[in-house]
Amino acid sequence: LMIKQTGALALSSMAHVLRSLTPNAQGIFRLLANFQLQSGKDFQGITFQDFYLKCREKFLVNSDATLRTQLTEFRDHQLIKSRNSDGTELLYIPVDQKILQQFLEVET
Repeated sequence: LMIKQTGALALSSMAHVLRSLTPNAQGIFRLLANFQLQSGKDFQGITFQDFYLKCREKFLVNSDATLRTQLTEFRDHQLIKSRNSDGTELLYIPVDQKILQQFLEVET
């Protein structure tokens, strides 16, 4: 769904799915989106452990199991992807930086 879409369609799909999620789930996604944008175009992903710590700092999750459950839902909706780098799982949102920026401007 998300991977094959570009521009306004991807933005609309992302916003629609996100609105159906809990406030904490929305916060988790926004946190990843902001981190990805701030990291620039060379962003390869954030490790699960680093992302878990960021989510805990913002009181979005209380356990790694909670975050894993939410990430599974994001994957089911194709909002996020993960890749392995030297045995470490890296999480990222598979859309163009410009679309991600537009999404955050509209949804925050």
